[in-house]
Amino acid sequence: MPQHDQPDKKPRLQHADLSESNLTEQEKQRERQRRWLANEKRDPARAQEIKERNAANKRAWRKRKKEEKEKADQTGNAGPAEGQGPAKKQRVSSPETHAEAGPSNSAPDDIPINPILLNQEETLPQAGPSNSGPDHIPIDPLLLNQEIAAPTPTLPLMRDAEVMTDAPEPFVNLPVEIIPVPSSPTFSTLTNLDSRDRATPIIGTQVHEKSDTIDWSDGSTTVLPCIMRDGVNICQEDADTVAFFASLPESLPETSKNVVHLHYKDWRTKSRQLCDEISAAIRVNKAVVIRNISTPEPATLDLDYLEDRGMSDLMHVVIHDAEQRTKDFTFPHQHATLEEFVNNIHDPNKIQCILDVGYGQGGLPSALSTLDSGIVNGWNQTTVDCPVGEKVHPDNFTVHSWALIHSPAFWTHPHHDSDGSLTFVQVETGEKKWGLWRHVHEDMLTRTHLSEIAPELTDLYQNRKKIQETWHGEIVTLLPGDMLIQPPGQFHAVYTPVTSFATGGHFYNYETMHLTELSRYIDHKQGRTLTNQVHEHSLETFQRMVINLPRISRRIKLYSRPLIALCIMVFDCNKYVAAGTEKPKFKTNTTKPAHDIGNAIIKNFWKDLKNATSVYRKKQIHGSNSQTHPGEPISRDELLNCLKRFTAL
Repeated sequence: MPQHDQPDKKPRLQHADLSESNLTEQEKQRERQRRWLANEKRDPARAQEIKERNAANKRAWRKRKKEEKEKADQTGNAGPAEGQGPAKKQRVSSPETHAEAGPSNSAPDDIPINPILLNQEETLPQAGPSNSGPDHIPIDPLLLNQEIAAPTPTLPLMRDAEVMTDAPEPFVNLPVEIIPVPSSPTFSTLTNLDSRDRATPIIGTQVHEKSDTIDWSDGSTTVLPCIMRDGVNICQEDADTVAFFASLPESLPETSKNVVHLHYKDWRTKSRQLCDEISAAIRVNKAVVIRNISTPEPATLDLDYLEDRGMSDLMHVVIHDAEQRTKDFTFPHQHATLEEFVNNIHDPNKIQCILDVGYGQGGLPSALSTLDSGIVNGWNQTTVDCPVGEKVHPDNFTVHSWALIHSPAFWTHPHHDSDGSLTFVQVETGEKKWGLWRHVHEDMLTRTHLSEIAPELTDLYQNRKKIQETWHGEIVTLLPGDMLIQPPGQFHAVYTPVTSFATGGHFYNYETMHLTELSRYIDHKQGRTLTNQVHEHSLETFQRMVINLPRISRRIKLYSRPLIALCIMVFDCNKYVAAGTEKPKFKTNTTKPAHDIGNAIIKNFWKDLKNATSVYRKKQIHGSNSQTHPGEPISRDELLNCLKRFTAL
């Protein structure tokens, strides 16, 4: 049973024993609050009550702020209320950044907590279906909204990840200092990443005020997609899907079997070893996340931010519009300028993104650049042996670097990237919830069966029960400075909860060509429904990767199945044209030399193409049926010997 379906699951606690932790008293108090809230939410009815109360409190807070502003505008007095002292400037922090919030004039972190919780860690009996286990926290009945006859002093507001809500009723003789607070918290308080509340700061300003919120397994809270038309959320289907998506577990270094987690600080001076580590993961079909590969400065995504990256406000862009997608799923596009898109970020009834902003100055970081075999080996090292002709498809170079710009609450449906490329993405500002899926019986699937069942992922919500049974899904939360590299054919979906700017690109690697071939085979069968965008450049890059083999560095590892796959895609290129697209329109001067070198390799190692194809699709490879297995290492001496005639100067 998937982890998120287990009944009576205990709330996950950040610190097991507060008495032995190194937390400050303030941090301990926050942790006790989180525990109380997690305990309360174990009861579905109580969880729904909390959710409804939070929503009501947020609406009341926004209404109060609006009324105060209108009153101030009418009287011409925007100064502090009587008795509150001098007003402090509110430092508005972007919810998309890593920065800690600055000093705030809002409610302090002290919250009304049962004295038992302030001084004791042992567990006492409590009401509920179970009173066992160390995770059960004693809750005073007064916290369950029972009335109290004692006078009620002014109390701070709770600031948990559950979002802003009024404090529970106070205790009699509560031994904590009661500090008067302003009527509402400032944005700097709400955007503090300690709370991971990504919803409250943007509700009513960048997303609709009626937007629902959802809690994620990493402890964050975000809005759900919402565009209101005639009192109806026309993005309700997206909202339901994202709510299900949020139930997937967060990918963790200790538990994930399909994602390798690295931290760049551990590899900063070991670029070659880092590339080897990444290659070892991607050739066996594992994604790689690298934390803090860069340290972007906190920033707000506006026209100045984009101008600093070479993008004019008058730049012509193609927008993907969520409302348009509800009318025509296959054509959600709108033409606009970059300035119009940025202005729409502040329209609560628009959810939009730009998927492929031209960003040729980007690409893989220098430390990882040798992972791109297509450019580094295919193009950089073959132009003397095989000069570049007059006709070269621009996608050979443009797909290696692009940018993504999203407004909040944009949902990207499950798909895999076209042409069998690897994909890297790096968040510069904002946040992304990147979902990854692999079939639980991947080792037993044939290529035909995989292509037949893959479409069930495209309707995540409707097929959720079956997907839970047959696919393993996990979420990688990407924050500014984080990079994700996913192997060819990786099925993934993305939710962007806040305004975000990310850079990325596609590339090919010698060690993953068997995954590239499998992905392109699925494109050929199901390309109309499974891919996001089809490019036509792949063949020439593959040909140049073959042409480079006689002179390839011995550092580069070659394996039998990726090598066969590369040759097959060069020989039988028409079998890999994605469904709904046209066959290549012209031959290039790389076609003949690539065929000659490929034939020499096939003849030397596998006698002929038929036998090579049989070896490539053989069911048993050291006990694995998986189509994702790379096979045996290729003897470099034997390879160089059979290709020696192609190295004459």
